[in-house]
Amino acid sequence: MVEVALIEESTTNPRKHFDATKLQELADSIAATGVHQPILLRPLPGHRVPDTWGFRRKDAPLPAYELVAGARRLRACRLAKVAEIPAMIRELTDEQALEIQVIENLQREDVTELEEAEGYEVLMRTGNINADQVAAKIGKSRSYVYARLKILDLHTNAREALRSGDIDFSKALLIARIPDEALQLKALRYCSERNYLGEPRGQRDCAQHVQQNYMLKLSGAPFKITDAGLVPKAGSCKECPKRTGANPDLFQDVGSADVCTDPPCFHAKEEAHATAMKREALARGQQIIEGREAKTLMPNSWSTEVKGYLRLDDKADSPTDKPLRKLIGKVMEQHGIQPTLVANPHKGGQLVAVLTPDQVEGLLKAADNTEAAAKIEEQAQQDARYAKQRSDADAKQAYETQWRWDVLTAAWKEITSPEFSGAVPTDEVLRLLATNMARAYNQDRAKRLCKLLDLGKVAPQAGLLQYIADTETPSDVLQLLVMFNDVEYRHWLGKDDNEGLMLVASQYGVHIDAVKAKTKANQRAAAKAQATPAKSEAPKGSSPHDPAAQASAVRGGGKAKKKGPAAPAGGEAPKTSAAHASAQIAEALAALKEDHDQAPAAQGNEAPPVPDGQAAGGVAPSNNGSAQSTSVALPMVADASQAGATDSRLAPGGNGSADVSDGAAAKPVAIGVGVRVRINSTATGKTQKPWIDYEGVVAAKAGDRAWEVDIERSKRSAPKRVMFDVSELEVLA
Repeated sequence: MVEVALIEESTTNPRKHFDATKLQELADSIAATGVHQPILLRPLPGHRVPDTWGFRRKDAPLPAYELVAGARRLRACRLAKVAEIPAMIRELTDEQALEIQVIENLQREDVTELEEAEGYEVLMRTGNINADQVAAKIGKSRSYVYARLKILDLHTNAREALRSGDIDFSKALLIARIPDEALQLKALRYCSERNYLGEPRGQRDCAQHVQQNYMLKLSGAPFKITDAGLVPKAGSCKECPKRTGANPDLFQDVGSADVCTDPPCFHAKEEAHATAMKREALARGQQIIEGREAKTLMPNSWSTEVKGYLRLDDKADSPTDKPLRKLIGKVMEQHGIQPTLVANPHKGGQLVAVLTPDQVEGLLKAADNTEAAAKIEEQAQQDARYAKQRSDADAKQAYETQWRWDVLTAAWKEITSPEFSGAVPTDEVLRLLATNMARAYNQDRAKRLCKLLDLGKVAPQAGLLQYIADTETPSDVLQLLVMFNDVEYRHWLGKDDNEGLMLVASQYGVHIDAVKAKTKANQRAAAKAQATPAKSEAPKGSSPHDPAAQASAVRGGGKAKKKGPAAPAGGEAPKTSAAHASAQIAEALAALKEDHDQAPAAQGNEAPPVPDGQAAGGVAPSNNGSAQSTSVALPMVADASQAGATDSRLAPGGNGSADVSDGAAAKPVAIGVGVRVRINSTATGKTQKPWIDYEGVVAAKAGDRAWEVDIERSKRSAPKRVMFDVSELEVLA
């Protein structure tokens, strides 16, 4: 038994991370039953004394032993505050202790691959042994040890990703085989990505990505892979340790020994080869096309086809199954013809040897290959016809595209001109907008609108489009679609974010809070009725006039609501469900409470109370019973004859006041949608003043005192819509 305070942990232990939960569980077990297996110690080496001196607690005993194996048990004893621990003490050298730590500790299940690799590295360095000897000592295969050692080539970010679990060992090994740090980071980003379900990429997907993007086949290299002088620093590819054949145990999944794992080095050799070829070509007097001109001739990265030229070394440009160089190579030398070289802009270091079709045709004839020459001539004629057709098609496309854009530009210039600025779109334009919006609806969405518009259930989308085509008020339908497109409840936002719905509803005075209250009351009543089913018939003696029918609408203005069917004769109440009856009663009570809260106290012969502080004619009563002109709230109606309440100041001969004394109803006035008005001299606003003495037609109600007027400018001009206060308008007889 050795005192825990006399033991110092080893600095060479490959195990660095301990699970805190499992360590506490072991500590609880030790506190209850003790340590059942001794740890392994050795006398503390002299070179470790300075390491332990500076961290020793005051009055603590000097450590006498160094831990070789059993780090979890020692740490658990410290957590459990156990004073002594069973131990075996052996005289061991540093090399012997390290070998025991690697062989014993690293074969435990909870040791990470990175810790294992670091332990093998230390064992090889201090013990002066190779990977094969390590494999023999630990009883593992050679490829197993090499795979563990390879992940030590991971750069810092990739190592952290492995430690944190963002990538597993198999993906880490794929990344570690890439010798370039920047490319490792790119591969790490791809391999650590997760899909929308949070699932990691598969191993096969990552392996395919790495092989396609970070490994290059030496068989397709444009340079000679055995040329050690091409890039002296890199040497020959056959002798390169970054070639897969240099370590076949590590690249068993690649399937080829001649694959380069160092793309930057490969591309450097490509560039060196291209530079040498260009130097030789210029010395021979050959033309080289590169840069922007080369990209024009070779616009596609997936093809080496050169526009207007025929490639000498590609069978695709030959009239036979042999490349053109095989057919005309000798004749080219005899006539001293040098091919043009095009630098492939999509693949560094590649020079494509080409000739024009005319050159090829002449050389084939010179080689007595008239049949091949005829094919080349025919192909050249076809190419010329195709080029002409393509040119004509491109010209037509450019023309058809440009004139349409020119029409748009000219129209926009007129729209923003002083004469037309702010003009209301025509019904045809609004109808087209509504049609385009409705075409995007599926059958289920179209059904909801058809139910609202009472269009039937058959072919809902076609019915909706026909309704838009036939309606006389496309602006109304367009506003409906704006609301419909924004009517869904989006719970993930956590708030009311139906901007289009709220904007249109508020413009027409819909009280959102009142609608919410009514909806909640209806749902509560329905839930209550469902819990306690009621009789289908109304109780005897009930009033034929349901008080819910007297509840006011939630709209503060706008078009009049259609009235429901009249009550049956004979005083019988219509049959209704309990849920419906409860909802009507709740609505009526809410309306009566709102009227009571908002109505002024009745005094003497004052005008009867009106909700929202309005008199019957839309003019707020003063304390003495006379109408005041400071809070006019006029309802929007379809025409002057439907105006339920209008402003007497705007009627012909009006004096600006309304007689509402003795409870009399306010005098009707002529303002309303469709009424013809003149802009009087009281218009002083920046937008309103220029229209003094102009005439127009009231188009819509914009507020308590505001009306929108379509002002006529000229016969060929669309009306200009401007908003005015009621005091700025004069009704024409």
